Amino acid sequence: MTKEILAIGITLLVHIVGLIALVWTLLLDSEDRPDWRDWWPRDDDGGPHAPSPAPQGGGLPLADTRPSAVRLREPARIGDGYGRPSRRPEHPPERVPERTPAAR
Repeated sequence: MTKEILAIGITLLVHIVGLIALVWTLLLDSEDRPDWRDWWPRDDDGGPHAPSPAPQGGGLPLADTRPSAVRLREPARIGDGYGRPSRRPEHPPERVPERTPAAR
């Protein structure tokens, strides 16, 4: 028997065993069936939960919002609707100290 056929056989066997385990789990009585929520510990301590805080602010629309400059339904690029950012100003040239003639 070659290694390829053995590998395929083992893979097939693992899948068959998994399928049998899945069907067996589904056909169990509901009393015996494990609940997936029991797998992880619970976050609550059984006590009452504090209510969520009330929303703050003046409601919608927000004061600092503005409508978009570009409509996405139009066949244009989104970047064309916004102006190009201004370039950085050029730095002034560095001052070079004047040379005075040396006294002889």
